[in-house]
Amino acid sequence: MLARPPRRRSPQRYAQRFPQPVPQLSPQAAGTMRAACVAVALALLSACTTVSEPVRPQARALPDTERPVTRPGATPRERIVEIATQEWARWGGQVVRLGRDDTSCVTYSPVPAPELPAPLPEIPEAQPPSPAEAGAPAAATTDTESKTNGNPPPAASCLSFPDGTGMEATPLGCSLARRYWGIVGEAPGCRQVTQGSWAWSAVFISWVLRKAGLDERQFLTGQSHSMYVVDARDGILPRPAFHIEPVPAMPRPGDIICAGRGRDRYLEDIAEIGFGTTPMHCDIVVGVDPATRVVRAIGGNVQQSVSMEEIELGDSGRLDGVTNSHMPWLLVMRNDLQ
Repeated sequence: MLARPPRRRSPQRYAQRFPQPVPQLSPQAAGTMRAACVAVALALLSACTTVSEPVRPQARALPDTERPVTRPGATPRERIVEIATQEWARWGGQVVRLGRDDTSCVTYSPVPAPELPAPLPEIPEAQPPSPAEAGAPAAATTDTESKTNGNPPPAASCLSFPDGTGMEATPLGCSLARRYWGIVGEAPGCRQVTQGSWAWSAVFISWVLRKAGLDERQFLTGQSHSMYVVDARDGILPRPAFHIEPVPAMPRPGDIICAGRGRDRYLEDIAEIGFGTTPMHCDIVVGVDPATRVVRAIGGNVQQSVSMEEIELGDSGRLDGVTNSHMPWLLVMRNDLQ
């Protein structure tokens, strides 16, 4: 029998002769790959640390480590309502009724009624002091708060607090109001927060919304209400939290309702609101009762405190600009958050 020729073995594969866990690159290719990975990592790191500039200048807020506590799982809209309500309680829970009978009266206050001096005889009007003499903020607010807003003085049976009285004139009120001003980088003294040139209703809302977690893509702070109203009207923010709806309208909790003040108290065209130049007042809606036709809203610097306004609606059952002349509502900043 002829011997069988030996079987010829085919050459082994490279991976069998030199086993490696993964295919290996040449030193030159490996160096190129490492350089590419480093470049990608640096690009990702740069993207994570880059902070985009807000669409309009923002003052640097003063240090404030306070973090209001809200219910676990609360939505941004719910956090706004909860934080506003917490601040109202810290101020003592003052309540102001805006009635269908065109009155505006404090129905509850933690401080006694002010002892007002007898009215003085009229004297010639003096030249107003310059902003420097009056100690006005660096970027003066147009929302000078005259509690009568052009209306006649309230009746003796209707409790109200003129400038220099009420909760904002107490040490607690001063410290809380100064805290709100810090959101726009200002630190007024206790005497200043009781003056109309340091009206703090806009910075109160700015403070609440920042503490509720709204960032600069959703809401920009301001010392005048017309600043963030114009932001919402013109749609300048990348992810706006609010849009504007004219009255008559029915607000919802978490919305912001605004009225003109002073020379613009009966403004009708929202397009005429000037950025930082139109005097306004705004409040945060915290409750709506359609059955009794009452909207409850919390605002700063209302009767010298953070007050809850019980707003009685007119015959339409919606918020309007004619039912109460003390606060002729102009618009609703409709909350688009959950």
